[in-house]
Amino acid sequence: MLNQNQPFSMRWVLGSMAVFVIAQLILAVVVGQVLIGSRIAYGLQQVLQGLLILVSYFAGGFFIGVVSPKIRIIEPALGAFLSIFLVVLVSFVMPNSYIQFNWLRLIIGGVIAFALAMYGATLGEKLTKQI
Repeated sequence: MLNQNQPFSMRWVLGSMAVFVIAQLILAVVVGQVLIGSRIAYGLQQVLQGLLILVSYFAGGFFIGVVSPKIRIIEPALGAFLSIFLVVLVSFVMPNSYIQFNWLRLIIGGVIAFALAMYGATLGEKLTKQI
């Protein structure tokens, strides 16, 4: 099914982390521009933010799968997990953070991001016919 013959690349992991951050920023700006001036409930804002974050991990993984010259499935998935770890780590070192550090939150969020990025990368690789 997945035959990953090339060696693991930490550069693609770090590049994937950057892609996920950029994807989140682009989605936030695009959707933010649509919602500026509209009055939506706070709860709906939270739901939209969560959905945009999930979409960014899938879209980022898909992008990496399309642009990578070799099969890269694990690298974007690991990059997604590490980007979740980075956000939770920042909440750990901030003295007045509104997000409390929680190992369970890190694991659950990391697994979800890992799976979405892996699925996106798999579809991206299939699109380019590398799988």
